[in-house]
Amino acid sequence: MEVGLAYHFGKEASNMSILESIIASLPLMKKASIADCTMMVVNTEGTILAYQSAAFMQHVPTKAGDRIPEHSAIYQCLAQKVDITYVLPKTVFGFKVKSKATPIISEDGDLIGAFSIATSMETQDTLHTAAQTIAAKMQEMLATTESLGNTGVQLAEELGKGKISGECVLDRINKTDNILKFVSEIAANSNLLGLNAAIEAARAGVHGRGFAVVAEEIRKMAVNCAQSVNQITKIIQDIKGETTSVVTIINSTSKLSEKQAVAGQEVTATVQSLASTAYEVEKIAEVV
Repeated sequence: MEVGLAYHFGKEASNMSILESIIASLPLMKKASIADCTMMVVNTEGTILAYQSAAFMQHVPTKAGDRIPEHSAIYQCLAQKVDITYVLPKTVFGFKVKSKATPIISEDGDLIGAFSIATSMETQDTLHTAAQTIAAKMQEMLATTESLGNTGVQLAEELGKGKISGECVLDRINKTDNILKFVSEIAANSNLLGLNAAIEAARAGVHGRGFAVVAEEIRKMAVNCAQSVNQITKIIQDIKGETTSVVTIINSTSKLSEKQAVAGQEVTATVQSLASTAYEVEKIAEVV
């Protein structure tokens, strides 16, 4: 609760009746105040006419009839005849206290007293500290989420490269099928050629014995070559199957990584918004 303007009263009211009216309304004003506060009415000499204490000032022995200290806001208000606002440091009560005083002026412009109200800023300080803590944590989270987001994007890019490399390997494996088919045909033809040569060597009798040995070796070479081609084909088919599985996993992981990167960017944006909100709360706490 703050009083923003000096109290002005008409000529028909005497100075004393004005002060008495304000004093009589203090309990009602204090009851209507949302915050726990201290209210005080003083005359022009700085003597306290009425005093409503707040819970946080119960230990302060202030009462009606006391003189106000010169360092107080209400004392300066009487001296300058203007609204005065002070914020007492934590060293006084253990937490900051905001005090505002306003002069009470008659219709003739005469100063007849002053009214002050003081409220604890403990809640505001707590809010300010909490806001600072939240803002600091948000900055830490923001740095972490930004790092995760960048890592997710980088991972997605690397997995994309792995996907392309895997597809290239599969393409090259598929091309070996044609090569092996060609070698298999050569082996089959060589086997057939060796068989024909063996037949011709048998027909030649004694003169074809040396050629028969060569024909037999050609047939053995063709058979061995065919067997090797079959073994290589099986190995390549196994490699192809494993590579296909790896490429499938890479594709699936790449999609998940892309989603993670997008989610990371969304989380970063959310944390940035929270950090901005925490900063605004901190600023509000400073003003209140």
